[in-house]
Amino acid sequence: MQLKQVSMRSSSSSKFVATALLALVLPATLVACGGGPKARTGFIPRDVAMGEVDDLTKSWRAADFDPSQYTAVVVAPVTMPERGAYGDLDAEQLETCRKTLEDALREAFATPLAKNASANGRTLVVYTAITAIKPNQPLRNIAPQTQILKRGYGYASCEIYATDGQGGAVVAAFMQTSDTQRLSDEKLSQTGTARRAAGDWANAFRALLAR
Repeated sequence: MQLKQVSMRSSSSSKFVATALLALVLPATLVACGGGPKARTGFIPRDVAMGEVDDLTKSWRAADFDPSQYTAVVVAPVTMPERGAYGDLDAEQLETCRKTLEDALREAFATPLAKNASANGRTLVVYTAITAIKPNQPLRNIAPQTQILKRGYGYASCEIYATDGQGGAVVAAFMQTSDTQRLSDEKLSQTGTARRAAGDWANAFRALLAR
C-alpha cells in the first residue's frame, strides 16, 4: 500500500512537470508559427534610417516634413519585385493583391494632406511594394484544432515610401509584416491576409504622413 502511494505521487508529479513544460512550450510555438518581421529588401532606399515601431513594423519620417505644404498625392503603381516570395499564387491572385493595395492607397489619399488645399501646393509621390506573401492554406484552417497552433496560416509584408515630387527626397517610409488573424475569415482564403492588410497599410502610412 505504501509503495502504491509513492507511485501515485510520482505519477502525479510527472503529469505536473509535463503540464508545466507544455505551458512553457505552447506560447513559444504560437510565436514561432507567426510570419515574423520580413527583412528589409532594399525597395526603400538604404539611406533611410528606419526606426522600430513594434515587432512587425518599422517607420521613419523626416523631421522637417510639413504635411500642410502638400495638396496633391500621386500613388505610383504597386510593385511585387521579390521573385519567389509569394508562394504558389498565380498571376491572377497576385494581380488581385496588387490592385487591392493600390486601390486602398488611392482611397487613403483621396483627400489632400493639407487642410486648406490650393493649386500651388507641393506633390507627394507614394511608392509601394508587396515584398512577401505566404498564402494561407484554407483546407488546413477549417478544423478547430488547427486554430491553436495557427497551422496553415500565412502573412504578407510591404514596404512604402513617399518622395517630395517625382524623384525628390524621401520624406517618409513604412514597412510591416501582417500575420493572419485567428478570429477572421481571411484564413479561409490564400490571399485573405494580403487583401485585409492592404487597408491597414494604406491607413497607417496616411497617418504617419498626416500626424
